[in-house]
Amino acid sequence: MSKNIFTFEKLYQAYLECRKNKRKTVNALEFEWNLERNLFKLQKELEAKTYKLGRSICFAIKDPSPREIFAATFRDRVVHHLLINEIENIGERKLIFDTFSCRKNKGTHLAVGRLKSFIRKATKNYTQRAFYAQLDISGFFMSIDHNILYSLFEKLISKQNKPCQWKKDVLWLARVIIFNKPTKNYTVKGDASLFGLVPPRKSLFSSGPYQGLPIGNYSSQFSANLYLNELDQFIKRELKCRYYVRYVDDFVLLNEDKSILKDWEGKINNFLKERLNLKLNTDKTKIQSIDKGIDFLGYFIKRDYVLVRQRIISRLKEKLHWLNENRGLRPGPADFKALSVINSYYGHFRHACSFNLRKDIYENHLGERKKTFLPKTDYSSFQLAKTIEN
Repeated sequence: MSKNIFTFEKLYQAYLECRKNKRKTVNALEFEWNLERNLFKLQKELEAKTYKLGRSICFAIKDPSPREIFAATFRDRVVHHLLINEIENIGERKLIFDTFSCRKNKGTHLAVGRLKSFIRKATKNYTQRAFYAQLDISGFFMSIDHNILYSLFEKLISKQNKPCQWKKDVLWLARVIIFNKPTKNYTVKGDASLFGLVPPRKSLFSSGPYQGLPIGNYSSQFSANLYLNELDQFIKRELKCRYYVRYVDDFVLLNEDKSILKDWEGKINNFLKERLNLKLNTDKTKIQSIDKGIDFLGYFIKRDYVLVRQRIISRLKEKLHWLNENRGLRPGPADFKALSVINSYYGHFRHACSFNLRKDIYENHLGERKKTFLPKTDYSSFQLAKTIEN
């Protein structure tokens, strides 16, 4: 790897990765219009250490829950990718196996599968009783301490066998991104009334001057994993927990002894307060028998089977109702949108015991679209009839 991270080649690679899902946005098109010029200009700013982050776009969403998003400009997203490309593999080697968010070849379905395998082991193939503790960090992204996060970057980078200039450049860029406060430079987009639905603990506007990361930034995903890797290491090395799964700030611990889980909860909360300036959301803490099932990542996981969470089913039915109400007289773009929606949900459903559910939605909730949607024999997905495609 080159000792210089601010090369044109690396910026161009970062641009290619950045545009994969953003190419049709106005920001991306404007940047691409004078691509070579924009990349050279960005390179000079980075080399001279005069680069500054631009104005973010701030909006609020209510599905699946009210939250606030700060979206960086396309130009800044390229820089985020540049930084993470340099350090992602280094950071990846520091993470434990059983953290599954925002990592290559991981994700929600593998996390659920891992938890299922741990349930089997903790219950000795379902022959003994076992318990679980499900814990959640209060306002995680908005509570991340910038100084602590930067110290973790320093710790990570300082141990690398890299040239001093490489270390200086990486840490300088990390500092620029970490300590940026998007609430100081933003424009509002979308329905402004939705901001009133966002709890203060989930808003950067309510966080301290050196706290909080914007959820919409690509670099925030890596930073979150690096930050909570401290917790992962504590749980695995100090608490010696064998059965532990984390996805972002939602994590589950299993043990045959309920009292041990209660003891671990207290120790975890103390660790979070003392080392990471975080705290558990006690309202969401659950310590109970595995027999009652575990509500995790959109699934309800029982000892020997998995169901789809009811709230997700209700959300799909509400969307289908709205799409049916707004269907045109003739098949058209709305049908493609409906097809995309239902196939996305069915992709989630397929990882649970859901054949009857998938069939019921087709039979009773597609309305007139039953004539234009062709299901597979196992109702795992749908396609449009050829008469529409043509």
